[in-house]
Amino acid sequence: MNRMMTGILALSLYSSLAQAQVMSPKEFAYGQFAIPSREAAAYRFALPPTVYQNTFREELADLRVFNAEGVVIPFSLSRPAAQSKAPKAPVSLALFPLHEGARVLIDGVQLTINSAGSAVNLQTQNGTTRAGAVRQYLLDARVLDAPVSALQLGWPDAASEYTGRLSVEVSDDLAAWRSLVAAAPIANLHANGQTLVENRVEFAPAKAKFWRLSWLGAVPNFELTEILAQPSSGTEESERDTLDVIGVRDPTKQEYTFDLHAHPPVSHVNVLLPEANTVVDVELSSRAAPDNPWRPVLRSGFYRIKTSEADQRNSSLEVSSNTDRYWRARLVGAGNSPGAPLRLHVEWVPNELTFLAQGHPPFLLAYGNASANRAEADLSHLPATLEIAPATLSPPQALGGPTRLIATAAPFPRNRIALWSVLLLAVALLAWMAYRLSKETDHHLQ
Repeated sequence: MNRMMTGILALSLYSSLAQAQVMSPKEFAYGQFAIPSREAAAYRFALPPTVYQNTFREELADLRVFNAEGVVIPFSLSRPAAQSKAPKAPVSLALFPLHEGARVLIDGVQLTINSAGSAVNLQTQNGTTRAGAVRQYLLDARVLDAPVSALQLGWPDAASEYTGRLSVEVSDDLAAWRSLVAAAPIANLHANGQTLVENRVEFAPAKAKFWRLSWLGAVPNFELTEILAQPSSGTEESERDTLDVIGVRDPTKQEYTFDLHAHPPVSHVNVLLPEANTVVDVELSSRAAPDNPWRPVLRSGFYRIKTSEADQRNSSLEVSSNTDRYWRARLVGAGNSPGAPLRLHVEWVPNELTFLAQGHPPFLLAYGNASANRAEADLSHLPATLEIAPATLSPPQALGGPTRLIATAAPFPRNRIALWSVLLLAVALLAWMAYRLSKETDHHLQ
C-alpha cells in the first residue's frame, strides 16, 4: 500500500513540474543588461522603445529577467504613478495690453500696487496708453496660490484669421524676466465652414507674480480679451517616448494607414502634414491586428502654416491609453488634400519594470518570444520601506534572434497528455486498491 501511494505522489509531482515553463535567455529574441545605480534589494527602470517594438504580445507577456546563473528572478510591470490630480478651475487674470513701443521694464512702466491682490495701475513711459498695435500683454497673477501649467487665450468671436507664435515670460519684480515658453503656436483659422482654434499654451508648472506675453513677428489684428490660468495639480508628468511613422495612402480613398511595428501605450497623437499652408480635418482610428475592425480614437483639425519666422503646427492631442499597432487617418470634408504621405506622431509614458536582486549580477532583461506565457510576480506585498534603486539599460543585443518572434504551430501537447495519463493511472490504481480491499474483506468474512 505504501509503495502505491508513493508512486501516485511521484507521478503527481512529475505532472506539476511538466507544466512549468522553464526558459533560457537564448529562447528570447533580444536582451539588455540592467545596470544598477547602487547596491539594493530591488531595482526599477522604464521600458525602452525597443521592448515595445520587439515583443510579441501586446500585454508584454514575453518578458523575463535573468541573473548571472540564467535563472528567472521575480519581476513586475507597473504604470508610473498618476501624473495629475483632479484639475482645478481656471482663474481669470488681470490683463494689461502694452501697445507698440512700450517697454515692460521697471524704468518704462509706472506701477502702483497698494496691497497684495489689489488692482495694478499701469502706465507706459509717457504716462499714457499708446494707440499702436498691442505687441505685449502684462498679467497680474498675484491672486494665485498654486503654480500654473497652462494659459488659455480669449479673443472676440468675430476676430480675423491669424497664425503666429507667442512667447511667455515670468517675473516677480517686473525687472528680471525669465523665459518659460519660447514660441507657442497660436491660430484662429476658418475654411470651408470649419474653424480651427489653437489658443492654449501649456508648459511645466511655474509660479510667478507677473507674466508677460509677447507676439513674435506679425501682430494679430485683434486684441486678447481674457486670459485664463490653469492651476497645476502639483505633480509633474513623466518623460514621454516618441515615434513617427509614414502613412500608406489608399488610392481609392482619402485615408492613410500606419503600422507602428510596436504596441506602446500611446497617450498623445499628432498628424504631421507634409506641405505648408495646409489645414485638414482628420478622423483617427486604430486596431490591434489587420483583421480587427477599426475603433474610432478622435476627430480633430490639424494644420501646418508657413510664416516669416518658421513653420507652425498644432500640438499633440491627448487620447486614452492605446496599445494598438495599426492606425488609420481619414480625411474629412473639403479641406486641402496633401500631395505627399502624412506622418503619424505618437507619444507615450513607458511602463516601469521592478525586479528583485536574486542571485548574482549581471541581470539581463530578455524579451521577444511568440510562445512565452506571462511570468510576472506579485510584488505588491513588498514592504513600503524597501529601497528600490534605479537601474539603466545597456544597448540591445541579439539573443535568440528575430525568429523567436515568429508564431509557430502549437506544439504537441505532451504536458497535457502526461497530466491526463497520470490522472488516469491514479484512478486505475485507486480502483485496483479498492478491488483488493473488497476481496480481502470478503475473505475475512468467510
